[in-house]
Amino acid sequence: MTVKQPSQSSCLDDWLCYLEAIHPATIDMGLERITQVAEQVGLLESFSKIILIGGTNGKGTTARCLEALLLNQGFSVGTYSSPHLIRYTECVRVNGVELDEQYHIDAFKQIDDTRGDTSLTQFEFGTLGALSIFKRCNVDYILLEVGLGGRNDATNIVMPVASVITTIDLDHKAFLGDTRESVGYHKAGIFRANTPAIVGDFNIPDSVTDYGTEIAAKMVLANKDFHFTQLESQFRWQYFDNDWYFDNPNIPAQNVATALTVLATLDLLPSFESVQCCLSEIQVEGRFQQLSTFPLVYVDVAHNPESARYLATKLQHLRQKGFKIHALAAMLADKDKASVLKTLTPYVDRWSLASLHGPRGERAENLKPLLDTDKQITIYDDVEGALNAQIHGLKQDQALVIFGSFLTVAQAMTYWQNNLK
Repeated sequence: MTVKQPSQSSCLDDWLCYLEAIHPATIDMGLERITQVAEQVGLLESFSKIILIGGTNGKGTTARCLEALLLNQGFSVGTYSSPHLIRYTECVRVNGVELDEQYHIDAFKQIDDTRGDTSLTQFEFGTLGALSIFKRCNVDYILLEVGLGGRNDATNIVMPVASVITTIDLDHKAFLGDTRESVGYHKAGIFRANTPAIVGDFNIPDSVTDYGTEIAAKMVLANKDFHFTQLESQFRWQYFDNDWYFDNPNIPAQNVATALTVLATLDLLPSFESVQCCLSEIQVEGRFQQLSTFPLVYVDVAHNPESARYLATKLQHLRQKGFKIHALAAMLADKDKASVLKTLTPYVDRWSLASLHGPRGERAENLKPLLDTDKQITIYDDVEGALNAQIHGLKQDQALVIFGSFLTVAQAMTYWQNNLK
């Protein structure tokens, strides 16, 4: 069945539906197809300096930090991240701002008209679309967030001025394997010979450093070349002559330390005062984002063991302030649900579990047996139903934390905007 291409005056949703219809597979690993189309469209030419950002967690916050610090110095910056929460246009920012839908439509049409018979996934279209937009806007720097793994990810077609691995943990096991060594091997695939490769993980698998050594990447490693120390209300970053203390930001300080190292390596590090000012203003949507003061509500996209450990530290701080934690969890079936819930259970006083609908969604009934707790557990058919039942009953000493996936947070944020904001 032939699917008709929307017109250039069609809406962005029509184009996204079209892109999904012509290549229904969400993931189709390999770089041959996308490289061919990128060359045809002229997107592999050196029109901007690219920083390629991979890792299990922390890619989005590292990119946001780099974006803020580069903009602070007067550079123009294009940022590509995924997945989006509410609107597809969130995936592409130029100088920190989302663009009109027409930019995406124009880019998709250009790529679709050029690709011929070459099939592309929606993510591959999105990656090429972002590069097309950045070329059109003639930005100085491109921050390109890796989608899955690295070695065979669509973003890995570019030649970066630096490659970054934030953290390494288990996720997407069907594609990346079930050991940190295997995951590290895939992520190290974004390294390039004689090019800076910054790794922010504290326990770097040998597969990462072995590959970096093999191709003669210029590796800059956490706990060896640069150091990060988390203190009570501050964090310390040390790299060569820099020994700086900053107030704790709204994003993981470990990712800030990695971003600072990237800039220092590229001789782009701003002043201490500029960094401190930028850090005080950074907030990344969906990353322990506070939606309300009363009732006290947070959302977090935590969906794998490492991100759950970070969320656990936030819950612990809330408990130390005297709050009782009410958790609302909804997750995808292909995630390590047991480990995530086990990590957070000691800090939660009351549980609500909601189902996520769709082909990858997990039923709330299947999450309940994974909770080893004697605390109250209530099951709901969806996130909206859980919020309808729970949001107005929260007391002054209670905090509601909604987590489990990007879909969960998106549904909670949409509910908030439509009903409570």
